[in-house]
Amino acid sequence: MNHLEIIEDMMDVPIYPALSLIIKGHNTFFDEKLKGTGVSAAELPYIVRIYADNNKLTQRDLCNLFFVSEPVVARTLKNLEKKGFIIRNKDPKNRTRKLLSLTDSGIEISKRMFDINDEWEKLLFDNFTSDEIESYKSLTKALAVNSLKL
Repeated sequence: MNHLEIIEDMMDVPIYPALSLIIKGHNTFFDEKLKGTGVSAAELPYIVRIYADNNKLTQRDLCNLFFVSEPVVARTLKNLEKKGFIIRNKDPKNRTRKLLSLTDSGIEISKRMFDINDEWEKLLFDNFTSDEIESYKSLTKALAVNSLKL
């Protein structure tokens, strides 16, 4: 029996397995769409965040934003830098800090990621009403906020 059959047979799907499967589906979709680009779905949040806060983020900021250890962030950034998607610039206000920015390739791939995400969400919410979509997004945000307060 596969994951889809198990979930379809369940009357009450616990939150964690459901969210885990949504993330798995998201990552699989992105990995397929990004095949050949050198970027993985796991690197997506880093690129998108750097894109959003261009030249304002440090490695430590990403650790705090993603609740991830410094070695994990350092390894991911090193890979993205090696692939030519990001660069580290000295902070003119604090020479010991490095600010992260995207290269032209990084900007191009981040725009592509936004398009892929729009496609994924459209497919994900197929057969949902706009009210159901808004309700889902509102509830998910509330759950995330509540989870962080625990």
